[in-house]
Amino acid sequence: MPARPDKLATAFLIDYAQRHKHPVNAALHIVGVPAVFYGVYLLFVRNYLIASALIVFGYLLQYLGHRAQGNEVGEVTLIKKIISKVKAK
Repeated sequence: MPARPDKLATAFLIDYAQRHKHPVNAALHIVGVPAVFYGVYLLFVRNYLIASALIVFGYLLQYLGHRAQGNEVGEVTLIKKIISKVKAK
């Protein structure tokens, strides 16, 4: 039986809070995450140069934040989990 959405959301928030405790990581995410989202929005309005720059800049800030905290970027962790589940089947 699949997990309930509220349980998934709670697990996500707990994991997110634990992976972003370092003040430098948190501060860089406060700037980096909106930069990525705005960059993705700009892709839809066809402002490719600024969109690309914002996406790269935003992800760079998040990467640096995770380096400061000493853990991996969330997308890397997600890919590793998916690969391990696929290999287990």
